[in-house]
Amino acid sequence: MEKFKLENGVTVVIAECASKEVSVSVTVNVGHVNEPKLGIAALYENVLMKQVSQVQTIYGGTITSFFTGCEEGELEATVSKLANLIKAPQLGADLIEAAAFDIVEHTRDLAPLAKRQMKLLYKHTAFAKKRVLWDSESYIKAVKSYKASDLKAFADKYYTGKNLVVVVAGRCVGKEQVTELVEKCFGSIPAGERQRVQKSIYTGGFSEIVSNGDYRQIMLGWDVTEIKGSSSANVMMSMLAKRLERSFNEIEDPDVPGKKIARPSDAQIEVKIAGYYGRRTLRISVTSSQFSTNEMLDIVCQNVYRLRYSEASDRRMETSKQWAMSEKLWLFSQPQPAAVETAWQLFGKGEMYDINDRINYIWNVSAHEVKMISREIFSAPLTMVLYTDEPHYSYEEVKNKIM
Repeated sequence: MEKFKLENGVTVVIAECASKEVSVSVTVNVGHVNEPKLGIAALYENVLMKQVSQVQTIYGGTITSFFTGCEEGELEATVSKLANLIKAPQLGADLIEAAAFDIVEHTRDLAPLAKRQMKLLYKHTAFAKKRVLWDSESYIKAVKSYKASDLKAFADKYYTGKNLVVVVAGRCVGKEQVTELVEKCFGSIPAGERQRVQKSIYTGGFSEIVSNGDYRQIMLGWDVTEIKGSSSANVMMSMLAKRLERSFNEIEDPDVPGKKIARPSDAQIEVKIAGYYGRRTLRISVTSSQFSTNEMLDIVCQNVYRLRYSEASDRRMETSKQWAMSEKLWLFSQPQPAAVETAWQLFGKGEMYDINDRINYIWNVSAHEVKMISREIFSAPLTMVLYTDEPHYSYEEVKNKIM
């Protein structure tokens, strides 16, 4: 991986990847977490997307990435296409109105969906200092109010050289060729001022949506932005995901005390690094109509407690390392997530970690390191969001169950 900067501050990364195509991405360090006005980042992105084809947008809270792929012979045209999107966007009233209409329709279509509501509520509970409440109609009203002058001021502040990371990845991408091409296409963008993200925006907390049916969901989360032992955390997350899967699909054998037997379960379990590139949380989500809210909370808390206070067996460590390594290898073999991860690392931490070092160290992670990283992570303030119509444990009771 090669990294350099243009004179106007644009960071350029050249990376090798297994893809037959060359991938090109441009990432700007602004999103709905650090936007100056509610909804303006989404509106501007939507306006841009109406001016270009075969470009995908990836959102990350504090960054927005524009990603596309091409054959090697089309690299110059592709880089030029993305650069022109940044340098010379069209901001006509009809275009802005059409983009706002799309966002309004999308917001209203998704607003009633339980999983959508939960993800939004989780974000706005975990980062309550930024925006305490999510109100769809207020968001819609804000998006419909912006004019060309608002979008131009937004672009002039954020879509500038010092706030851009360009990643070009492919099997046979030459540094000299890319350097000349990116300088030609992106070198004239004004440098601007580097816009930094406020660090202390995670709060944790509790929120609840009262459901009107059998569907139940819990989300528990913890801030992991500043965690240093990433390889240990990767192994721990793989171990936790598999343990939760077993816990929700096993019961005690009524005929043999202490023995577990399999049982069908409708529980959908997710353990992931969620939401915001710039502020990251470890989020556990479980949905079920078979388990009560408290049963789901109990199972998750028992497994978190186990990670904090006991060391895994050699066999469990071996399988967890294999899962963690496979996940990392898959991530960085895919052009899109690799490009976005690279940009986030550069914006958030100023440098990109070496994926080979990270993967190699996974094999050296010990059971003790997994326990210690678990204690560090799960000692952070808890975010707890529930979708239920049942009586349930309080926020303090759940915190006490994992301490």
